[in-house]
Amino acid sequence: MKKWWLGCLFLLAGLTARAQNLDELVSFIQQNPQKASIYLIEGGQTTVSWNSNQVMPLASAAKTIIAITFAKQVATKKISPATKVAVQDLAKYYIPNTDGQAHPSWLKSIGKSAADSVTLLQVAQGMIKFSSNANTEYLQDLLGLALINKNLAALQLKSHQPLYYFTAGATMATLRPEGKSNEAWITELSTMPLAAYAKKCEEAHRKLKADPNYVKQFSFARLPLSVQKVWSDRLVGATTYDYAQLMQKILNGKFFEPKVQSVLESIMEWPMAYPGNQAMFNHLGQKGGSTAFVLTDAFYASAKNGAKIACAFFFNNLDAKENAMVNKHFADFEASILTDANFRKKLAVALH
Repeated sequence: MKKWWLGCLFLLAGLTARAQNLDELVSFIQQNPQKASIYLIEGGQTTVSWNSNQVMPLASAAKTIIAITFAKQVATKKISPATKVAVQDLAKYYIPNTDGQAHPSWLKSIGKSAADSVTLLQVAQGMIKFSSNANTEYLQDLLGLALINKNLAALQLKSHQPLYYFTAGATMATLRPEGKSNEAWITELSTMPLAAYAKKCEEAHRKLKADPNYVKQFSFARLPLSVQKVWSDRLVGATTYDYAQLMQKILNGKFFEPKVQSVLESIMEWPMAYPGNQAMFNHLGQKGGSTAFVLTDAFYASAKNGAKIACAFFFNNLDAKENAMVNKHFADFEASILTDANFRKKLAVALH
C-alpha cells in the first residue's frame, strides 16, 4: 500500500555530501515558487531566503512544537520523563498501515511489545525520530492543545497556525455521510471553518481514545487521493522562515533554559546516535514530514569544522511525478546543505 501518511524523512547515518548533480531539484525550486520554499542560516546570518514567508503545510515537522512543550513541562517538573506509559495506551491511537510502519518500527527499535510499557521520554523520542502518529496523539492529549499552542507566541512564530489533532483528522476525513457524494464531501471539508474542522478532528481523537472499535471504521476505500489532498492542505501550516529560526533557537543554546535545552536535545538530536554523525558534528537535530503531496524538512547542525547551519525547506502541492523527483534528491540535498560550503554558495546564487 502506498504510504501517504505523515512521514519522517530520516537523515542518513554518516552523512557525506555526494558528488551528485542536484541541478534538477534546484531548477524545480526556481521554476515553481508556489511549490517550494527554503530559508538557510549560516553562522547566524541568512544566506538563502526563497519564498520564506509563504505559509505551507508542515506535516510531521509540526511535532517539533509538541517536543518543545514536552521539554518545558519536564524542566518545570510538571511531568516526569521517567513516567511509565503502557504500550496499549498508545495503541489506542494507532491506525494500521497508515504511517509507513513508523509506530511498530519504533517499538521494535526499543525492544518493546504490546504487553510492555515505555517511558514518556521514549514516547517523545519515538514521535520525533520515527514520527509515530500514535505517540503524537498521546502527547497532545497529555500536554493539552492550549498549552502547546501557547508556546507559538513564546517561540515568536508569528505565521504558525494552531495545532489541532491533525493525525486523527485523517480518520474523520473517511467518515463521509451516507448519500453524500465524494465531490460534495470534499467541498464540505475544504470550506469548513478551521475551528469546526479542528473540532471534528478532536471528536475523532476522543473516539480513538475511548472506543477500540472506532478505528475499524477507517478505510482506504473511503480515503481516495482527492480526499487526502484536502486533509493534506488543511494540515497545520507555517513558513520556512519560522522553522529555520526555530532551528536556530535550538542551535544557539541560549534561547531555552538549560534544562529545557537538555531535554530537547535528547529528543531532537537522534541523528547523533550514529558514529558517522558523531565524527562530523557536535550537534545535529532534525524533524521532517511528508504526505502524498508534501515534503518538509527542518534541521540544525554544529559541525566539528566550526560551521553552524539552521535550515528549513518545504515542498507542497506536488503531483506524483514531482514527488518522486524531490524524494530522489531529498537526502542528497539535505546532506549537501549540511556538509558542502560550495554547494551552499551555489544555492545562494541560484536562489538570490
